[in-house]
Amino acid sequence: MRTLQAKVTSKGQVTLPKPLRSKLGIKSGDRLEFTLDAADRVSLVKKKSPGSSAGCGKQFISPSRSFVTVEAMNEGIREAVGRRFSVSRTSGG
Repeated sequence: MRTLQAKVTSKGQVTLPKPLRSKLGIKSGDRLEFTLDAADRVSLVKKKSPGSSAGCGKQFISPSRSFVTVEAMNEGIREAVGRRFSVSRTSGG
């Protein structure tokens, strides 16, 4: 890899060179992690934001599909557990 340079401002800010931002997929607002080793070399890693996997299953959901309520999911779970373990629903808990 070629050497890239950047200038440090009076506020300690550095603009990452465009080829580096492009290679790492860094956009405005992304979080970066810097690691300093024993030889004073700095490593830079783009951090994944919490919930960054949200929406990754969109490709499996058809637009016409309706959403299921939490109550309906809980009832479905109760029914499936009841069938699997032959539990009969009785009153009183």
